[in-house]
Amino acid sequence: MDGMTEDLRALRLWFRRADDESRNAWLLLVTLLSAFVCAVEALHGLAAAGTSQGMPQGMSQWATLAAFAFCGTLCLAAWRPVSGGLLTVLWWALLCVTPAELPSSMLIGVLLCVGVLGYARRGLGVAVAATAVAVWAFSRGGMTLGGWGAADSGDAVGAAPQSPSPSVPSSAPTAPDVPSGAGHGSSLLGMMTFNGVLPVAALFLGFLIGGIAARWGHDRDAAESELRMRRERERAARTIHDYVSNDLAYVILRLDQDIASGGTVSAAELHELRQAAAKALGHTHEVIALIEGPEDAERAVPRMAPRDAAGVDAEAIAGLRDQCARYEERLRALGFDGQTIVTVQPEARLSTARRELMGGLMEELYTNIGKHADPAYGYVVAVRIAADGIDVAVADTAAHAGAVDPALSAGTGLKRCRERIERLGGTMRVGAGEDGEWSLAAWLPADDGHAG
Repeated sequence: MDGMTEDLRALRLWFRRADDESRNAWLLLVTLLSAFVCAVEALHGLAAAGTSQGMPQGMSQWATLAAFAFCGTLCLAAWRPVSGGLLTVLWWALLCVTPAELPSSMLIGVLLCVGVLGYARRGLGVAVAATAVAVWAFSRGGMTLGGWGAADSGDAVGAAPQSPSPSVPSSAPTAPDVPSGAGHGSSLLGMMTFNGVLPVAALFLGFLIGGIAARWGHDRDAAESELRMRRERERAARTIHDYVSNDLAYVILRLDQDIASGGTVSAAELHELRQAAAKALGHTHEVIALIEGPEDAERAVPRMAPRDAAGVDAEAIAGLRDQCARYEERLRALGFDGQTIVTVQPEARLSTARRELMGGLMEELYTNIGKHADPAYGYVVAVRIAADGIDVAVADTAAHAGAVDPALSAGTGLKRCRERIERLGGTMRVGAGEDGEWSLAAWLPADDGHAG
């Protein structure tokens, strides 16, 4: 009993989630409009109720109540598209096997519900559509077990089978022979006529495929949105780590150095520390704009005027040299004595995208030297920019464990750099020797498209 209760609860939760995913303002309006048309047609049929030449005309009171009940389930489907849509199709199928005369516009609501069910779950939509077509075909479409017959059950899609017409006196003129199925089609709102079962089956198939296609489009858009959001989060995390975190770490290292020395802090040093803090603040604003929305991020990050490929390469290489020089000054202020070698070979290429990656990598490498290396042994940073790619090599000596403040590092910077490099087809290797020597070698292939 408990297992059945859990299954019912899970089914109810699934329908609630499916209703929430499928609810749409346009769908609500169209569904309510089709319910209104069905109600108007039912009232018109009730007003025309009676007999003509011994044949019933219009709709009976019972059939009108059944049609209004259908309109009620269709209104429910406007707010609960999946659960209400399934109830609507089931009620329509039940009415099809009764002798009641039904409004032809019911078919429009049923087709909408089939499309919604196909959108919610493809298998459910196929099963419901196939069942609905089969019920209609055998009850109202004139189909028999012997084969596909023409729809000769009445003048409307929801028309009930009619009794044979009275016998015609032999003296009356006989009608000419008419091909089977001709003139005995099923009509929809008196405007469209369907001969046989196949046209109605095609309608069901078309709405079903439309619902499935809409779901595919929705899932594709959701996947693209999720990918865009993930890339924005990665960019925000990269900006925080590569710039904000590293700048703040440098400020803390300088302050720790000044506290340990007990000396007087010069105005030049305070100015330098203020510039580092202001830079971190500026990158923080960029991250905030990125989180708030892509439009804010675009306004926060200035765009450079377009240049030719050679101009982009030259400017990017010059920017990389300036960055290395700035960080050399920072390390020198922290007591390091090292060397940076930047070699640019003929026809070297450094696109804006590669320059951005290299900027983050160099920020991380120089900051790691300041946080983890021993100033007494120096360091070497070598960068070779060639036509086929970029080589980066770093060597230093790690400081002893007690000299490193664990609060200054999260330990994820090099891992993030490796992932970005490998994503672009490059490699990065890190090695550590027994005597404390630490080394890194990275290679980044050139940007074939050279998209700035």
